[in-house]
Amino acid sequence: MDVGRAVQYIKKQDGAGHTAKQPTQPVSIVPKTTKRGGGATQATSTVQTVLLNLTKILIEDEEVEEYNEVLIAHLHKLSEYTNQKANIYAIGKLLPTATWGQYKPINDHSKVLCDPATGEPLTIWVVGKIAKMWFAKFGVPENQASITVMPLSKTLAQQSTILLAKLSSPALPPQTTQMVRAIKWQNGKNSNVDTNAILFDAIYDARPLWNLSDLKPGDLILLEMKMIRYSKKVDDKWESRAQYEMIAISLLDMPPMPEMDETVSPIDDLAI
Repeated sequence: MDVGRAVQYIKKQDGAGHTAKQPTQPVSIVPKTTKRGGGATQATSTVQTVLLNLTKILIEDEEVEEYNEVLIAHLHKLSEYTNQKANIYAIGKLLPTATWGQYKPINDHSKVLCDPATGEPLTIWVVGKIAKMWFAKFGVPENQASITVMPLSKTLAQQSTILLAKLSSPALPPQTTQMVRAIKWQNGKNSNVDTNAILFDAIYDARPLWNLSDLKPGDLILLEMKMIRYSKKVDDKWESRAQYEMIAISLLDMPPMPEMDETVSPIDDLAI
């Protein structure tokens, strides 16, 4: 089975489809520090300082038992994929030293998880099944779209939740969840001029004549994301919260549509 753009990207980057490996040299676990007012310093959180025990369970057998061997092999490649030159990392193989970028007056990355060696944002891959999504209401694109997926490993999903909680400031208590949620602003949120929302269209698949409206819960996808942080006022104090922002969706597999009960009328204008 051709799993579309994602697997084609791997094959293009790594020759015969072999996954790129991270450098084998040891990485210092001593976090950097940043100066604050009065000369005080504050440790800079990195992936490795907040995730002390990384899970090795990237795919659970019961989550992929419905797929054929060829697709399962592709899923393992996607779940273990890293490409340091392209700054792409599977969610279970994140760059250990990744941290929030440095502030710059132009092309600022201070609110995006970056490789500190280059200052460039990370692209994060997660493979999972769609749980729910929200892109439009009554056919009109919403200002903020969202998609929630169930990764192929429950422990990996919980690890992601811990990462988001610990990279927030102040750090939050991790929630118990088996989901990964990503958002996307579909309008010019940062613009000084009000703009109409434009439906998210970074959707890829090997089959022709396919679009966002064909996606449904249960579909297997590769979700490309970046980790960002935003400000939220809590008790008259500004806090920083980490979350994922979607970049693109690659469809990997669509289960058969269940037969519709003819005694149940479809709901018109249901948001996708």
